[in-house]
Amino acid sequence: MYKGIKLKKDKIIYLQIYNFLKLKIENCELNGKLMPIRKLANLINVSPSTISKAYTELESNGFVMKKEGSGVYVNNKKYKNIFLEDHMESETFTYGDFNPDFSIDLSSATPNETILPMKILKKSINVVLDRDKENAFLYEDPKGYYFLRKTIMEKLKKDDDIYTNIDNLYLVSGAQQGINLFSKSFLSSKDIVVVESPTYKGAIDTFKKIGCKIISVPIFEDGYSLTELKKILKKNKIKLFYTMTNFQNPTGFSMSHKKKLELLKLSNSFNFNILEDDSLSDLYFTEKKPFTLKKLDKNNKVIYIKSYSKIFMPGLKLACISLPKDIYILKKFTYKVIHSGLNQRAFQYLLENNYWDIHMKKARNSFKSKQILMYNNLKKIEDINFYKPEGGLSFWIKLPNNISSKAIYLKLLSKKIGILPGILFSSNFDNYIRVSFAQCKTKDIKFAIKELNSVIISLK
Repeated sequence: MYKGIKLKKDKIIYLQIYNFLKLKIENCELNGKLMPIRKLANLINVSPSTISKAYTELESNGFVMKKEGSGVYVNNKKYKNIFLEDHMESETFTYGDFNPDFSIDLSSATPNETILPMKILKKSINVVLDRDKENAFLYEDPKGYYFLRKTIMEKLKKDDDIYTNIDNLYLVSGAQQGINLFSKSFLSSKDIVVVESPTYKGAIDTFKKIGCKIISVPIFEDGYSLTELKKILKKNKIKLFYTMTNFQNPTGFSMSHKKKLELLKLSNSFNFNILEDDSLSDLYFTEKKPFTLKKLDKNNKVIYIKSYSKIFMPGLKLACISLPKDIYILKKFTYKVIHSGLNQRAFQYLLENNYWDIHMKKARNSFKSKQILMYNNLKKIEDINFYKPEGGLSFWIKLPNNISSKAIYLKLLSKKIGILPGILFSSNFDNYIRVSFAQCKTKDIKFAIKELNSVIISLK
């Protein structure tokens, strides 16, 4: 198979190898362990570093996994055109694996391909290749491409009134990696972490792997329960509070300005830090963009993670993490971060030339229309309760008391319609489901919600 690699001298060698192997993986013609680097280099007469770069590019795009001391292996999860949230790809529950193969997908909170700015991205890549040539494919600083960090720093200041130092700004391949790197550097076994309930399970899993003690606090439409948090703080010395302040996952709730100020006040009084996970604050449907907690932070208590790829182009896998000046990501972790220089340089061009803003304006208009349509159809279902967020990509729905989210999931699955059962977030939320309008087509929303209604009626 490997002998089929035909190289052209006028093209970038490692990219030709990457594209050949990528196609073989996508077509299921290549499985298991890849040929060792030196062996493949000798076979096709190139340097080992060229093969290494090709394998690294495959890994950064999710096609392979490197196992230390063992080699490089094809990622067993089949390649998908959609990119589900990180934690949902590995979720299991009582009835088996979470299944992403739907005709109508109300489960994924990742935009479908119709909203992705392909023409703009293609233009930016061509500009970068003409401008930077082979430099676009060199290894970047472990913190990420310097000029993208500089552009993000300037944009955070201009758009969000967030002041950060470029030395404390790191680029990562998604919010989940940011959570992992920060947590491994900052937290230790037996540290106490407070989280909202329900919340993003990928964060909880990270804290658990470190050995942290996790305490949950209920979340309401205006954010965390202040009463419960104060009770926790009186009894425990906590290290970290993890939160999504705007359009929280899965509830869609947003923390009120009053509670943001109170949380910052408590963090100073009880000396704990706050990890703010911001993936959706740019997807607001009101006149003004919601405030982040980081904007209000005057005492360097907030670690801020912002995802760009989730609502821009999921496969880009790009987020940033801004740290207070006295907190660092340990070097032993940053050296394991693999940056796609081309992706980061292309995104820097987009961001600097306001293409991000143009795209987000279109995205807000598109998703607002879909939210209104789904909301109007959900209102027709009797005996459910749900909140209409002022932004984001989904609804968090309380089912009639006797109905399990697992039953809803399985009945809709038989109809090729996907929803997210609340049991995936916590066993305490089996009476809830999350439905998203991100991935589905507008024309399918009315039909899908009608089917949801039918399933609920059949289970009463």
